[in-house]
Parts: sequence; C-alpha cells; structure tokens
Amino acid sequence: MNVTLVARLARHEALSFLRTPVAAFFTVAMPLLMTVIVGAAVGNETVAPGSGVHVMQFVVPVMTVFGIAQGCFGALAIHLADLRDRGWLKRVRGTPVPAWALMTGLAGASLVIALATVVVMLGAGWVFYDVQPVWRTMPALLLTLLLGALCFTALGFAVVALVRNAAAVQLIGTGLLLALAFISDIILVGARMPAWLETVGRLFPLRHFADAVRDDFNPFLPGAGLYGDHLAVLAAWGLGAGAVAVWCFRWERPQAGEKAGAARTAPAPGAARTVPGHLPRPGGRPAAWRLIAGQAAHATLRLRRDLSTAFFTVLLPVLLLVLISVVFGDVQVEGVRLPLFMLAAMITYTVGVSGYVNLTEAVTGDRERGVLKRLAGTPLPDWAYYAGWIACALWVTLATAVVLALVAAAGYGVRIGPGAVPAILATVLLGVACFAALGTLVAALVSRAAAANAITLGTFLPMAFVSDVFVVGGPLPDVLERAGDVLPLKHVSHALLAALDPAGRPWPWADLAVVAAWTLGGVLVVAVVNGRKMRGGASS
Repeated sequence: MNVTLVARLARHEALSFLRTPVAAFFTVAMPLLMTVIVGAAVGNETVAPGSGVHVMQFVVPVMTVFGIAQGCFGALAIHLADLRDRGWLKRVRGTPVPAWALMTGLAGASLVIALATVVVMLGAGWVFYDVQPVWRTMPALLLTLLLGALCFTALGFAVVALVRNAAAVQLIGTGLLLALAFISDIILVGARMPAWLETVGRLFPLRHFADAVRDDFNPFLPGAGLYGDHLAVLAAWGLGAGAVAVWCFRWERPQAGEKAGAARTAPAPGAARTVPGHLPRPGGRPAAWRLIAGQAAHATLRLRRDLSTAFFTVLLPVLLLVLISVVFGDVQVEGVRLPLFMLAAMITYTVGVSGYVNLTEAVTGDRERGVLKRLAGTPLPDWAYYAGWIACALWVTLATAVVLALVAAAGYGVRIGPGAVPAILATVLLGVACFAALGTLVAALVSRAAAANAITLGTFLPMAFVSDVFVVGGPLPDVLERAGDVLPLKHVSHALLAALDPAGRPWPWADLAVVAAWTLGGVLVVAVVNGRKMRGGASS
C-alpha cells in the first residue's frame, strides 16, 4: 500500500514537471541545446587518427550531468519551495499521507526526471555525435549517475530547509548551479582556469560528478571506471545535505505576517496616481511623465523583490565578464581585447533580458493574475503601463552597463572615451525598444506566463550563442553565422563593440538600421495582433 502511494505521488510530481515548460526546458532542452551549439563550434573530429573516438564523446556526458543536477537540485528546490509558499505542504500535512511518503515521492519524481535526462542526452549523443558507451565501465557509470542524482536531490531538500524565501531558493537553484557549471569544466569544457578557481570548483560535488561520468566515457582510461574519490565526495555531500534536510525542514511558509505587511505597503500596478509627488493635476489625469515614472518605479520595486530576476539581469553579466576574462586571459576576440569584447557582450545580454525576457514575464504574469483586467477599469492607459516597463528596462540596462564598465575599467584596464557615449546610448535605447517590441508581441500571442517564459528563454539563449554574446570556444559553422546576421541581437552586440573599440570605428549605422527594422516590424505586428483581438472582442 505504501509503495503504491509513493509511486502515485512520484507519478503526479513527474507529470507536474512535464506540464511546466520552463522547468522542462532548463532541465532537458537547455543542456541539449548547449550540446548542439558547443558541438557546432568545436566540431566532432576524432581525437586521434584511427581511434574512432570523437570530441563529443567527452562533451555530451558533462552536459548530461548538468541536466541531472538542474533537474534533481534546481527544479526540485524551486518546485518544493513553491509548494510550501502556496501552503500546499501544510494542507497535505493535514491528510493521512505520511511525511516520508510525500518526500519519497518527490525524490522519486526527481530520479525519474534524471533518468529521462540521461536517456534524451545520451540518446542524442549516440544518434548525432557517435558517442559510444564503454561497456566495461557501465556498472560504475550507473552507480555514479544514481549516486549523483541522489546527492543533488538531497541538496535540493537541504536548500529548501535552510532558505525560507522562495525567491532566494530560485536564485540558488538556478544562479548558483550555473555559476558552478562555469568552474566545473562543464560549460567551459577544457578551459585552463587559475589554480584558485580550480580549487574552488573541486570543493563542490558538481565537478566530481562531471569528472567521474566523463571518465567513464573515456575509452583510453583503463579499469572498471569506479572512481572512489569522486564517489566519496558525492556521498559526503549527499549524506550531509540529507541530515540538514531532516533536521531543519519546515512545512509552513515562514514569516507570513511580514510578507503580508510587505504586500500591504507595496504599490500596486497603476499606483502612479497615488505615489507621493505624482499626484494628479487638479481636475484631470496625471501628466504622462508622472504615469510612466510611477509605473517604472513599480516595475523597479518588483525587480528588487525578485532575487532570481535581479540576479540574471544584473549580477550574472558582471559575474560572466569577470569569470570569462579570468579563465581565458587577455586574448584577442573580434579584433579587441577579451574584457572589452565581454563588456559589449554583457551589455547586449542585459538589453535582451531586460527588454525581452523580463517584460514578457511581467506582462503575461499580470494578465494571468487578473491585474491587466483590473487596470482596464482605471484611468491608467495601456500605453503608460507598457511605457513604465520599457522605462524600467532601459534604466536597469544603463545602470548595469555602468557597473560593467566600472568593473572592466578597474579590473582589466578597459578605457571608454567620451566620444563613445552617444553611440552606446543610442544602441542601448534602440536595442531595448526593439526587444521590448518583440517581448510585447510574445505577450500578445501567448496567454500563459509559463509558456511565455519558455518561449522567451528558448529563443533568447540560442540567439545569444549565435550572436557573439556567449563565448563557445571556437568559430561557428557558416549556417549559424548567417542565422546570427539576420537576428537583431548580433547587431546590438556589434554596434556596442564598434562604439567601445578604442581604434575608433565609424558609427555602426548598418547595425542600427537592422535593429530599427526589427523594432518597426515588431511594433507593426503587435498593432495588427491587438487590433484583431479588439475586433474579435467587439464582435463577440
């Protein structure tokens, strides 16, 4: 009876995972996409003449490890914190379902997701990249995969037990794991990192998990592939995390009174009419700039309270600039020093995330919660709502650009002349407008917030890889280069690089023209889509 109960709970949680597009994308599709892009960049030649062993034999296994860690640690922790935050765990505690059965069901679903990730990743590696299993290491490989999945599942429970805020759990579950992937020989495969960064990476279990699985796929290594040192680290982390989860886990959302108080003091959308200093003019609606300023202030407050969004928008580009500059040194990329290239790339990244990903998530989330419907009954016009979010995206991008420039100047000697500022401002302004128009289009076409997030992330991240934003370790194939030439993100990146280049490149009029064309096209399509919706609503 108990086994049946656990199986049903695990099945329910696995189905819930599959019905969450963002979780499924980051766990399975994202590692697969990264594998395709890295494979396109580095090629799949044989590592030695006549060996029959290809380069991707060593790339696919570590991407599989990243997918397992994301599913068992990141997705599990975020999902469990959300269940606690919504009171679901508290309600279940009032039913006959034993606590151990619920947690075992969640862990079982995590292992099922890990198994699906392994099947998809290794199956794709075998079909498309000729990744061959090493049969003599297969028992050790299965043991390593199981122990690694259990370790990261326990870590997911431990994070939720220690961190009581769901937004902070989301930040740790995604941001920390992504940062560790950079220093664990997963994303920057084969990169020679400084000794201190190697040491930091080896303190955490992700590096040991990746090394053990990759070595089990290495046909040149002798033995059965049972690496006791790596397995011992995984077991130690797993046991420690399991103990923390058992001792510290809480079933109820903490500090409910404080959260409610915060909710009472937070300005609601459309609060521009009541914010001090933004009072309406006597006998009429507030001035346009007051409406936009109020909406921008509200959007900024939401960004500050969403730690995960703030991390990926502001902190991650700074972290990537520092990390990649440290790992690869002062090499030349696109004819400039790597720190200068990364400065342009990370400003471009912030332009896309602020104007495209964040805006779409906010608009679709407000629609799903009924906020937009309630705003329709107020004097606040639609254009002021959208203009506030665009203004927030613009100033956040500019503020992040200033931070990036200061880090690049202080740490790597990058100098930005006063003559570069007008071109930088023009590019950022036009880039934010472009991606805001595209984000608004996605929000107009997609009703569910989860689906919209999956679409924006699923299109923006591949675009970044083919648009000279993320360094992938080698030149891309011609077809991917041509794809990047068509998309607007690459032209934003090249325009910023031209503005920052100390050699004094001319104004990037051609790149700005492409971005402007995308902006105009996006605005026109949004107008057509909204016009059809209005006519449809009127006819119904």
